[in-house]
Amino acid sequence: MMRLAQLALVMASTLTIASPAYALQEQQQSMTVEQISDQITSLQNEYDNYTQTVQRLKDEADQLEQKLASLRERNQTLEKQRQAALQEMNNRYQQLVDDPTIDIAGAQQAYKEAVMAHQQNKKDIGTQIQLVEEKQQEVEEARVSRHALLNEIESLKDQRNVARVERLEREFNQTGELEVSQSIVCDREETLSQCETRGKLLAKQKASKQYLDQIVSNLSEAEQARSNLEQVSPNVQILGSKTVSNGFSGQGNYGVKIAVELRGQLPRTQACRLLEVDARYCVVENADQRNASQTSASAGNDAVMHPLTLRSNVYDDEVLIDGVSYGSTPIEIMLPRGEHRVEVRKYGYSSYSDVIRLNDAQSIRAELEKSDYSFTRGEKVQDILFRDVRGPELVVVPAGNYKMGDLTGNGLPNERPVQTVSIEAPFGISDTEVTVGKFRDFVNDTAYVTQAEKNGNCAHLVNGMPKMDGTLNWRNPGFQQTENSPVVCISYEDVKAYTDWLSDKSGFDYDIPSEQQWEYASRAGTESDFWWGNDVGVKNANCRHCGSEWSNERSAPVAQFERNPWGLFDTVGNVWEWARAEDGQVVRGGAWNFAPSLARVSTRMELPADFSSNYIGFRVVRAQ
Repeated sequence: MMRLAQLALVMASTLTIASPAYALQEQQQSMTVEQISDQITSLQNEYDNYTQTVQRLKDEADQLEQKLASLRERNQTLEKQRQAALQEMNNRYQQLVDDPTIDIAGAQQAYKEAVMAHQQNKKDIGTQIQLVEEKQQEVEEARVSRHALLNEIESLKDQRNVARVERLEREFNQTGELEVSQSIVCDREETLSQCETRGKLLAKQKASKQYLDQIVSNLSEAEQARSNLEQVSPNVQILGSKTVSNGFSGQGNYGVKIAVELRGQLPRTQACRLLEVDARYCVVENADQRNASQTSASAGNDAVMHPLTLRSNVYDDEVLIDGVSYGSTPIEIMLPRGEHRVEVRKYGYSSYSDVIRLNDAQSIRAELEKSDYSFTRGEKVQDILFRDVRGPELVVVPAGNYKMGDLTGNGLPNERPVQTVSIEAPFGISDTEVTVGKFRDFVNDTAYVTQAEKNGNCAHLVNGMPKMDGTLNWRNPGFQQTENSPVVCISYEDVKAYTDWLSDKSGFDYDIPSEQQWEYASRAGTESDFWWGNDVGVKNANCRHCGSEWSNERSAPVAQFERNPWGLFDTVGNVWEWARAEDGQVVRGGAWNFAPSLARVSTRMELPADFSSNYIGFRVVRAQ
């Protein structure tokens, strides 16, 4: 118990540090980039200490288990010694019957000592079992705390990027005044007024260039910004000017000195390019800013619309233009002038993808080639369990090889080393997380009671740390949900009960995905952090600060975002998903209230099998 008390003190210390990070979501304007960086450094030190603590506790647990095994082996030896002493004492008693002068005190003492040694060893075993259980509990609590602490670190990194963007905007979009002189030679055809006007114009251009250079030089991240300046289009607005002096010099040149009031202008979206951060940090939230941005974009695009006709060599395909689905070919639509990303795809076929520049009416014929895995990949399977009750809808994933782990260098130590994994046979995996409705079918049929309902141990995040709440369970996770929302407050052991039920009812072998299966299906043939690239982007998934209406509020109903190339929804964010690991169980995929960097395809978090929370759900796999 003393060890648990010490761990509680460590966790309390972590809560004290983690709380400001969580409060920063509400008050990030009040903290500077440097202050946020200091918070990250502090929390990272805590996380590193937790990592060491977890390893130390695991080592101590292993030592305790070794000692327990030794005591159990000794118990067998002591039992044999007790039996031998008992036999010897019985023999001496039998001799005493024939010869009353025989002394049996030694045999009695030996038996007494053997019994006492055996009994003491049993007590020692009981004490050791309790110590092992307590130490294992400490390991699990430390893992859970480390898991939450990492989320706060990653969220602070997000908030630091937001603060960097806002600082850059403040530093760039500022007003100032410059005095500049310009000397010109007046043309013979010019009037004096025309010459003066031309001189002032050249002076204003010089002032604008100097002011832009001055702004960039004075930025907090000047070196970073200067290296990316060619990729953006910052400008300077002239607010006003006044003539300080003007006239002809002795050499006959006309000189003008003016004072110019200027303001830097950098669109928010371009701030992210300057800093080389994800564009989601530059989403314009203010309505007036958004309208102004849209007006500016329309003006630059001349508001011209052109027809695009699109056909393909297959039927029942899907057309996406700039990420928006337009149904199947053939289609004819009107699009604004400029660049557009066009994609045509169908399960069992290679996708057509291209970026076009639309300057006039244009026709495209997309040729899709049949995939090597067309006989399995993308096939839909849904088993009938009983009456009109069906199991989760599955999509078939082909056999193949892939690289598993941190392929981009953005991952955590437990994502390394990268391994080549072979998936020997196709398998079906639910295309969404298992929903409340599907889990209710199981409960209605079996009257199953989840661990959270029995023990009141469903966690939710309070000030960034997991806190158990006896009122939370899969029926009431602490936020509004529908029958089509992913079921949460479900432990790994609850999931096993559900997959066993599916196997029994369907006659097929259902299970929790292995880590290898989960990452293979989630990657869908890609090698980036997310199946669409290395940046999470905006409104591509439900995670903390990812721009969706559910982000950091609650889980979204399943299938609200685009499928990955193999037909799976929500492999990024929404809720963490249980998976089988070689040495236990983990969760994968990130969640609605966790940082997007923890939703990378290779991120893995170790958790106890009886842990449940309102941000962890699951999906299932089925062998063919």
